[in-house]
Amino acid sequence: MAQKTSELLNEIMHAKEADQFMTNVETNFAHFEPAEYLAELLHIKGQTKSVVIHQANLTPTTGYQYFDGKRRPSRSRLLALGFGFHLSLDETNTMLKRTGYAPLYAKDEWDALVIFALVQRFNLNQTDELLFQYGLGTITAAN
Repeated sequence: MAQKTSELLNEIMHAKEADQFMTNVETNFAHFEPAEYLAELLHIKGQTKSVVIHQANLTPTTGYQYFDGKRRPSRSRLLALGFGFHLSLDETNTMLKRTGYAPLYAKDEWDALVIFALVQRFNLNQTDELLFQYGLGTITAAN
């Protein structure tokens, strides 16, 4: 049975060597490939790949490669997909964490504007315009 995060953290903090806790806790690590989580979101949200890819401003080739697991999306491309799915802030941060990326961080100005856009229910184009207005680039132009 999986340990609670607090129990896992406690075991890591009290271990004397990395091997000691890695062997004991390896079954507790969340290993989600982005393609697996994207498939889960398709099911949960009842959307199609083509609609999400279009709303994420991705080329069909690139978008399908992400969904098929042939390419791993960068954090910014995953955020674009989150906008394609119309995810909330909590859903977006869950997606980021479960696919191995840092959640949006309010003390980072780029992330703060993305958080604002998600809370305001901006679409991807509106979010890119907001980021560009503040001289921070865009989600779609980032790698």
